[in-house]
Amino acid sequence: MYFDDRPKERREDLYDREREIKDILSLIDENRPLIVITGIRRLGKTSLLRVALNEAGREYVIVDLRGINPRSKRDLILRFQYGINESLRKFSRIKDYLKFVEGVEIAGLRVKLSWKSPETLYEVLSSLQERGVVIAIDEVQDARGPVGKELASAIAHFYDYGSSTVILTGSQVGLLYDFLGVENPRAPLYGRVWHEVKLERFSREESIEFLKLGFSQVNLTPPGWFLEEAVETLDGIVGWLVKLGVIAMREGFTRQVITRMLEESSKLVLEELNSFLAKRGRAREKYMELLRAIAQGKDTWDELKETLGVGDSSLAKLLDNLAKASFIEKVGGRYRIQDPVLKFSLLSRWP
Repeated sequence: MYFDDRPKERREDLYDREREIKDILSLIDENRPLIVITGIRRLGKTSLLRVALNEAGREYVIVDLRGINPRSKRDLILRFQYGINESLRKFSRIKDYLKFVEGVEIAGLRVKLSWKSPETLYEVLSSLQERGVVIAIDEVQDARGPVGKELASAIAHFYDYGSSTVILTGSQVGLLYDFLGVENPRAPLYGRVWHEVKLERFSREESIEFLKLGFSQVNLTPPGWFLEEAVETLDGIVGWLVKLGVIAMREGFTRQVITRMLEESSKLVLEELNSFLAKRGRAREKYMELLRAIAQGKDTWDELKETLGVGDSSLAKLLDNLAKASFIEKVGGRYRIQDPVLKFSLLSRWP
């Protein structure tokens, strides 16, 4: 069913993405050491990852790093522990791969990893890799600081000496590239070859077809104006199209439903934005001023520089950080807010 906002597990619940699934399956089959799935928030990276892994015919572990404490090794180990225990529900044999690993306790179908031992992560990954288990790490760019360096070093080690595949996903694409060390020769993963599978927004036609098919699955037929307005508003972001479908199934096809979807979703995007701003100290207000200006249509370099009253280097840094976090993008010399719900929030809450 398309209108289910939980991550998909089966291909029939995932609209399109046939090419991307084929690419991932081919790369896993070829035992490529590092696959990277990129795309802005809510394009379905987690669903794509899960569907592909379920079709790959390999044991796998998925580790979710969203919101990880970048200074806590304990948090990193607990994330891996949780991911392994989730995988044991489907692949109980994985516990046998870990029973002789130092720092691992096994009780029934549960494992406990010691976060105090400096070698636990390497030993666990080594044992899983040796047996061909695919390691997938979701939203890896959230692992920054000491945690990010340790994780990147571990991935680099198994890139060089492992025998299986690591898959990374990231919504903040610029920060993901930083994790991969694209332009940093001192980064642990610098120089490694990785294969990128990039998710794009749905086109207008794909968005309309997705909504039509989703509603037909629950025996509903939306009016044409509703489809046109929804597609115009939500700009091909499948996560928002799904949420709209969920609300419309309950409340019908009205303009108020589209507005309600935007208002409800604003809470989530503003939480994400606040998480980003919390790390920016005194620059927080400048970031907000910049985002509001772009949302209001002041979207060229000269307009933004005049609005903020800052120098070239300061403006470049602000724009670069927002772009790395995938809040904005530059298209044809103009800057735009990537997420239509964030743009709505910026305009409606801070006009």
